[in-house]
Amino acid sequence: MCGIAGYIGPDIRRLPEEADRALAAAIRYRGRDAEGQWSDGQRARLLHARLSIIDVAGGGQPMADSTGRYVIVFNGEIYNYKELRAAYARHGVKFRTQSDTEVVLAGYRLLGERVCEELNGMFALAIWDQVEQRLFLARDRLGKKPLFWFAANGVFAFSSSLDGFQQMPGWTGELSAAGIGLYSLLGTFPGESTIYRQAHALPPACCASVRPGDTVLRPRRYWRLAFAPKWTRSKTALFDEYEGLLADAIRIRLRSDQPLALTFSGGVDSGSIAVLCTKRLQTPLRCFTIDYSTAEDPSEETRIAEQVAGLLGLEWRHIQFDYHRCLLPDLPATYRFYDQPCQQLPLVYAQRLYEAIKPHATVVLSGNGADELFTGYIGDERTRRRGVVLAWLRPFRPLCRAHFFPAFLRLPLPEAFFASLEQQAAAFVAESEARQEMAAHLSALLAEAKEAGAEAALDLKMFMSLFCSAVDSNFRLPDISGLAAQVEVRSPYLDYRMVEFAARLPHRLKVGSLFSPRRNKLLPKEWYARHVPHEIAWSRKKGMGWNLRWDKSIATDASYDACFARAYDALDEAGIVSAPYRQAWRGYVQAIRRGVEFPAEAGAMMKGFMLGMWLLRGREGDGSA
Repeated sequence: MCGIAGYIGPDIRRLPEEADRALAAAIRYRGRDAEGQWSDGQRARLLHARLSIIDVAGGGQPMADSTGRYVIVFNGEIYNYKELRAAYARHGVKFRTQSDTEVVLAGYRLLGERVCEELNGMFALAIWDQVEQRLFLARDRLGKKPLFWFAANGVFAFSSSLDGFQQMPGWTGELSAAGIGLYSLLGTFPGESTIYRQAHALPPACCASVRPGDTVLRPRRYWRLAFAPKWTRSKTALFDEYEGLLADAIRIRLRSDQPLALTFSGGVDSGSIAVLCTKRLQTPLRCFTIDYSTAEDPSEETRIAEQVAGLLGLEWRHIQFDYHRCLLPDLPATYRFYDQPCQQLPLVYAQRLYEAIKPHATVVLSGNGADELFTGYIGDERTRRRGVVLAWLRPFRPLCRAHFFPAFLRLPLPEAFFASLEQQAAAFVAESEARQEMAAHLSALLAEAKEAGAEAALDLKMFMSLFCSAVDSNFRLPDISGLAAQVEVRSPYLDYRMVEFAARLPHRLKVGSLFSPRRNKLLPKEWYARHVPHEIAWSRKKGMGWNLRWDKSIATDASYDACFARAYDALDEAGIVSAPYRQAWRGYVQAIRRGVEFPAEAGAMMKGFMLGMWLLRGREGDGSA
């Protein structure tokens, strides 16, 4: 787990030293165990910051292969590296280390860019070919690890952090109106978009090659998700496959030369991991729960976590987080590592959790992703119900040609959904050029959704969750806040094999009732119910930190008023229209005071707040209340 950066050009000796130093400084927080650098002296330079997990002694980077032709910097973990190492050894490859990095190098030497298809893990990597004078870049299937690029004045630079480009010649730091609009609409920066006009992301599941002097990157997608055809095997067979996939995903994520732990709520996701680690893999893990729990305000989640840990005989620790006192004051310090806005205010106590784990473990398993794959949220039953209705109406769609019919009746679901997004975009972006750029990104997302076969409501929701709405919570928050605390977060449910399995699972095995949210995430709950008391397996949806009810504090605590107002003022100062976010904030406060549990305004309100707080990043006071 590391940070990577570098640059290529016809003559990199002309690059100012401060640009090189800025690239190295921006990734330093990601790996404080060691720093490395390599250059051929004229055309390529690679930088690396290492958090040592696998082969602590021999896995340093940048690393060259045995021929000296290929040099790699690599961020992440390849969980199936042992199997690949054995396979490549049968082709005559001789290994000098025990690292997964050297396995990636060997695979690239044998297979070229096709090596990406063999890697099971989370990764962003760069390989310089000294013979072909070519840089190869690649990113994992779901985009768990970041990889950005910027090109100007004949230099092509890449980095794990956008902050690294600040001193590059030609960098202006101009914000992207389209990127801000996409973030406000989708909760993340999809595809190639970023918060900056000049910077781009290598999209998930993509690779590309670039040569000195090139100023554009042309990504090639090496993996696509498929929602069809649905599995036709028996429920028993699918049940067994689910257990086998999850167990194997956990097994290969237990590979580490550092101690391991588990973030633990006692619910279906982290609880299932704990059960399999203990009963099937004979590797019990220390469990850590963060929440607010007092005699006056006890946490049900903390009670359940302690109960399940006791049933399994696991060492368990509760970390108390007093959100009344700590949440807003701690936000600036924890947010400073984020190179783009993040909609997740829980990043504050997530980093506190990881910091508490660090003295005991460097690798942390997490239940992230299960709710997105297996429809575990309250409201997913409504999504399936809507999908059933739309399927029933499908034969009548040819009769709904007139424009006065709603789009969801006139158009197939994906087209109707993205058409509604384009209409909503007007609230966040006024400039026609930015709106056209947003439309292009939305069209690309629509094309991906259709290629994946996300035609049903539940499938489209899973697609959008994986690649948009849950990106911050599942990928960016564990990556950035985890590395800020110097721990690596691994998510077995986000193994690409589990993702593929869930995409093709019949909807009836995801949502067991069209009306009761307790039957959401049906198959995982039925499996978990075999190992814990019925009332725990089938309890109401909760998550890590369920008792941290800062959402209600927004409507009742005056300190939040001052902080939110300052964040929205920062939007105005940056030339970003704050009106839609302020309106959502007012609507949210009114809804909470009326007793509404999950106000619809929460999303826009929080995106605007976290955008404003990000703009305040680096200033004196940083916007704390």
